[in-house]
Amino acid sequence: MDESSTSAVLTGTKLTRWAARILSTLILVFWGFFIVAHLFGDEGDASRPLSASDYAGLIAMGAWLVGLAVAWKWEFRGGLTTLFAFGIAAAANSNVLSFPFVIVPITAGLFLASWWMRRETRDRIAEGGTNVF
Repeated sequence: MDESSTSAVLTGTKLTRWAARILSTLILVFWGFFIVAHLFGDEGDASRPLSASDYAGLIAMGAWLVGLAVAWKWEFRGGLTTLFAFGIAAAANSNVLSFPFVIVPITAGLFLASWWMRRETRDRIAEGGTNVF
């Protein structure tokens, strides 16, 4: 692998990773605001009794939020956790398959793509004997 193609791959990997990080930060800040507002606000009562699917969706949402935060450090683990939890949330409530919720699995996919691109680049460089990391 020549130097210019290695540089292009590394730039693409960094772009993918930072796109995922920016999106995950926006998601975490947005949902964090609502969670804090719910915890400290006056309008915290549900309009109806919560069902088992409501609880499953809430637990899954918490898991995908944790997955997005974990993906900052461990892209593969966090991305898979987010996708798995989002799948559970979608099974509990199909409304999460609409916009803006679909940004969550897209972000998880970007984390997984970044992990894969970094791993592939590292493997190719190791075969060539050059290390740029």
